[in-house]
Amino acid sequence: MAGDSLDVDVREQNGVLVVRFSGRLDWSTYMRVQDVLLDCATKELVGVVVELDGLVAESPALLVVFDVVWLSAARWPGISLSLVVSDHLLRSVLESRGLPRHIPMHQTTAAALASVVRLRHEDRVDAALPTCRCLPHVAERITERACERWGVQSLLDVAPQVAVELVSHVEDESPLALLLRMRNDKMSVAVRTTTRFDLRQWHTMRRNVASIAVCNFTMGETPAGGGRSIMWALLDVPEDSQRPPSYLSEAAVFTHQA
Repeated sequence: MAGDSLDVDVREQNGVLVVRFSGRLDWSTYMRVQDVLLDCATKELVGVVVELDGLVAESPALLVVFDVVWLSAARWPGISLSLVVSDHLLRSVLESRGLPRHIPMHQTTAAALASVVRLRHEDRVDAALPTCRCLPHVAERITERACERWGVQSLLDVAPQVAVELVSHVEDESPLALLLRMRNDKMSVAVRTTTRFDLRQWHTMRRNVASIAVCNFTMGETPAGGGRSIMWALLDVPEDSQRPPSYLSEAAVFTHQA
């Protein structure tokens, strides 16, 4: 992809998207950088590595774009986002401004790729939901089976009801996708949809989820490209929840997705 003052190259390497920016980062290209990274961060791969040595920032203030992307996308679905900066001048500019605040920096692409924490296949569920009145029940059942499989029985009375709450608020003519993730001590419950909520709807849903959750949680919305977004709730898994070894196959566990 090429622009007047900014070139963007995206390639996949071992399940990780490597994005190379070269040219000028200015106020006319700021949004393009942000949109490219948000699109990459929601492609459901395991991580995004950004190569910056070819990028020249018109103003150091513009480098905050990488933290903006992290705050928008990286909390869910937990995509690993890291920067590759070997240029000493650019690195010193970043560090002098305390940037990036949340994103790790590496000197080589190989080092950045090696640092990516890969989400195991059995730690994620992507389920297309039916376009019928039984949709909340199906979402509840899929989430129950995920909790059982991942050994988080303490969330059996929480996560399925959060899933019901999410899908019940969405009015989408297109089929919804229920997205569940398990990473360390966090469980994500999310829906991919084209529906956009206003502040009143968000307030209502947050209040309802707060009445369900007996654990710490956060909620948010992540752009997913194509007019879609991911509406998610991230639940803390209590310390006394022990995850047993995974011994059930995907097909054996999720038999009620249709």
